[in-house]
Amino acid sequence: MTFEELQDLLAEQFSCDTGDLSRGTALADLGADHEDMIELAWALGEAIGEAIGEEIDESELSEDFTIGELWRFVRDKEENAQE
Repeated sequence: MTFEELQDLLAEQFSCDTGDLSRGTALADLGADHEDMIELAWALGEAIGEAIGEEIDESELSEDFTIGELWRFVRDKEENAQE
């Protein structure tokens, strides 16, 4: 998954423009709550789950994540799956 694909996923989920989503934007600033984290985990699982061989558990995500931290989380999952 590219950073731009992550931005697209977040823009769709939070009904905003990708231009409003920088690495420093916190998910909480987008209005994320627990239900949003469940939906985000599902959406990420759909996007990268097959590639990493596992589902994303919403407990691994936090409303306090910045988009940059979420990006690192996704990259770490992808890199660990390749090992």
